[in-house]
Amino acid sequence: MGIASMNASINSNRKLLKNGKRKPFTKMNGGSSKSKGYKPYVLPKLQPHVLKRIRLKVKRENRKLLIKKLVIGFITLVLMLLYAKYLIK
Repeated sequence: MGIASMNASINSNRKLLKNGKRKPFTKMNGGSSKSKGYKPYVLPKLQPHVLKRIRLKVKRENRKLLIKKLVIGFITLVLMLLYAKYLIK
């Protein structure tokens, strides 16, 4: 009896979609049939020397971040080794 009611429900849902009374996927996250009313952002053209400056700045920042991560990792490793040595005694 449960399977028959499930089949009836599926068939009625299919009929609703076929008749054009409902559009599929309209209730999902904003719907697929709606057109978006925004324009994509276009980055402005930059001069080569500005791009080079930005590239160097990003490299410096990444290098500083890597050094910080290495120092923190090394300190953590030393503390773990000291703690393990303390536990072994």
